[in-house]
Amino acid sequence: MEQTLNDYLKTHPPQGFRAVPHYFPVGDYVTYYFRDERCYEERVDDLLTVYLSMTTNEVVGCKIKGVKHILRTAGEFSVTLPCGPQKLGFFFFVGASMSRGEPQQKRYLEVARHAKDAELQLT
Repeated sequence: MEQTLNDYLKTHPPQGFRAVPHYFPVGDYVTYYFRDERCYEERVDDLLTVYLSMTTNEVVGCKIKGVKHILRTAGEFSVTLPCGPQKLGFFFFVGASMSRGEPQQKRYLEVARHAKDAELQLT
């Protein structure tokens, strides 16, 4: 017999919100929500999209594209990162270094402040 979502949730209750970055290999991107709020997205540039609160317009999360590409490119320039979890700050640094203008720079600094301790486990 097939189990419905409602049946599954009866024996596996939701654990609640946790601020954890998630890597999606098929699209080579990371999403990271640091607040559990309804939101909409605003594209900053080719690397970064921010998620903004529907009620306050404050940043509540972000999407970083091209994660493996960035790491591979860093390696081509002999920039090596330790094995294991990677700080999201590295990706914000890369994006901020390529940003064009103050609005982009501010967004990178804003997400970096929120995600300063966040680590990404790539598998």
